[in-house]
Amino acid sequence: MANPENIPYFIQVRGCINCHVSKAMKEKNGTEYGFDHELIAGCLLHDCFSLGHDLTTPFIDPEEFIRFAQEHPSPETNERAREILDKYKETYDAYFKQIGVNIDDLIKTIS
Repeated sequence: MANPENIPYFIQVRGCINCHVSKAMKEKNGTEYGFDHELIAGCLLHDCFSLGHDLTTPFIDPEEFIRFAQEHPSPETNERAREILDKYKETYDAYFKQIGVNIDDLIKTIS
């Protein structure tokens, strides 16, 4: 099992959208997304960048995929949500379990 202090920051905050770096980007640039050298430094310092996530490739909390699939139901959307959550389970399951999120239970909620 993962060590609590080693839980990736983007999982601790439940997605990049909840990170202070993302919020600073929106305050600075509104909805104009792009590369921002100074703000990407936050992604580096939180060690998100080394795990493949930053302002240009954000981590999306698994519950967002569930919400979207429920709001826009279709076989294709549901299948894609399952595929993404299966990948999350392979990579991040131990971390999510430590914060009380069971990815298998989330997958079961997809019609």
